[in-house]
Amino acid sequence: MRPLLAAALAAALACAQGGDARPDATYSAFARAVADRDADRAWALLSADTQAWLDARALAAAAAAPGVVAASGRHLLLCDGSLAPRPLAEAVTVREDRARAVVRATEEGGAQREVDLVRERGWRVRIPAPRS
Repeated sequence: MRPLLAAALAAALACAQGGDARPDATYSAFARAVADRDADRAWALLSADTQAWLDARALAAAAAAPGVVAASGRHLLLCDGSLAPRPLAEAVTVREDRARAVVRATEEGGAQREVDLVRERGWRVRIPAPRS
């Protein structure tokens, strides 16, 4: 009984952290972290390139407003000025290969968008840098 319980606990932990979770489960975990305003959990589910551009944008904002804006992409992700998301109604993987996946995310109220995920130590949400 104990080995089964340990395996179930390990699987649940992996899903919660996005380790070996399906792409849609990883995106759902990310959406929950954002809704809970849990910056550490949300940050851990972002791709390395998304983290890099958020850090660069935060550094630029901090340089323009010293002492007002934190020089942290993690803080920028969920800072007071970030928009509150609508609750996620559904996340469905529509395409997946070894390195990339696309998830169709539907918000409560029906708005849909496609979200890219990349495989980096499990699936990670990739938000492209805004165009300047």
